[in-house]
Amino acid sequence: MIASILENDNVHFEHRGGGYVVHRLGPADWVVRGDDGRTIGALTVIAPEGEEHEPVYGGLLPGQTETDYEGSDWESIVRGLVNEDLDADTEFTGLPSPAAP
Repeated sequence: MIASILENDNVHFEHRGGGYVVHRLGPADWVVRGDDGRTIGALTVIAPEGEEHEPVYGGLLPGQTETDYEGSDWESIVRGLVNEDLDADTEFTGLPSPAAP
């Protein structure tokens, strides 16, 4: 996916067997939710232009004020947030995530 796709109000994608939506909140902020509506995290623009002349994004998990993930590849950042959420579920239940081998 390319950065301009974030200009849409909602971007749906699949990852590790589940569906997720990146929902635009404003010109530089998005929320990441599971198809069930549960909030997974947030994506924000940290800098409008980084070293590669692309926007620099940051990913935040719920309740955090500092970014865990940063870079120009927003899709990888969002997938990282989803992985954190899925891995936290695995730790909590003791069961592997549905897509785990």
